[in-house]
Amino acid sequence: MPLDPTLASIRVALTADGCLDAFARGVDSTLRHIWQVSPNSDWSNWAGLGGMIVAAPTVFRDAAGRLEVFAPGIDSGIRHIRQTDAGGWSAWDDLGGKSFGGEVAVFQNAQGELAAFMRGADSTLQYIWQTSPDGEWGGWKDLSGNLRSDPAVFQNADGRLEVFVRWSDDAVWHIGQSNANGGWGEWQSLGGNLLTDPAVFQNADGCLEVFAHRSDNTLWHIRQTGADGGWGEWESLDGDIRGVPAVFRDAQGRLVVLARGADSAVWEISQADGTWGSWKSLGGEAGGDPVLARSEDGRLEAFYLGYDSAVWHTWQVPGGSWRDGWVSLGGAIANF
Repeated sequence: MPLDPTLASIRVALTADGCLDAFARGVDSTLRHIWQVSPNSDWSNWAGLGGMIVAAPTVFRDAAGRLEVFAPGIDSGIRHIRQTDAGGWSAWDDLGGKSFGGEVAVFQNAQGELAAFMRGADSTLQYIWQTSPDGEWGGWKDLSGNLRSDPAVFQNADGRLEVFVRWSDDAVWHIGQSNANGGWGEWQSLGGNLLTDPAVFQNADGCLEVFAHRSDNTLWHIRQTGADGGWGEWESLDGDIRGVPAVFRDAQGRLVVLARGADSAVWEISQADGTWGSWKSLGGEAGGDPVLARSEDGRLEAFYLGYDSAVWHTWQVPGGSWRDGWVSLGGAIANF
């Protein structure tokens, strides 16, 4: 596959027909993507979707099964594009707002509407939501705050959305909906001492778990004590990592965390029955943070941007272990 000279970052989602689709911001600020030509199979060539964006795109599937992509534009307003029912892509539209220039966090609420969150230009948390599933978008709402990171969002077991950020004191703070139908509670601190943005996912028990790269370059995590419940204490998972971890739940129900090590290899640690194993190297030469997605057959696939300017990926084999080695999807990135 020929190299594409325009890629700068990558995010991955599963389409309604079971194919992974990877999106990247080009150095010319356009959106580009590459996709599996059928479930669990080979990949297409890179294709352009236009646009003028300044940060990594965020991708989520809406209630109709279409992928929707969000990113701040050159004026810091949020740009948006989505798949059409005919299988192509819509024109870009402008959702407005004024972001800090980082990534947008997106999740589906209990009513099936997408909600998008961003760090505002004034370091507050801002969000916007669809007025109905697959519908139009409302106006931006200010949830206040004093953010030092882009937000991370997930849904509680009872349907309430919960947002996590790195605060100005470098602790994790969070805010959640007071009920699944709308309003929001107050900001609360979970403590910690972060170097990068937090990551969050839901474990097999329905409890949210938050992961953070701490100031000593180890990985720490904190989790709810019960589904929709309070929070326990921070625990160390050790390691020697850099950047923002990636976390996903695999077909065996385990939480799997990947992080870039001090040696630039991708390292993995996973959870089974509430117990965490040991760190294992998956090799590679990652120039950026790894990304995780789940294939149509339930296997996790991992991606990173390499120092050789290519996008690389690997995947789980049956049973949950990882294949030996990484495969290039081409691409070329600039300015790590």
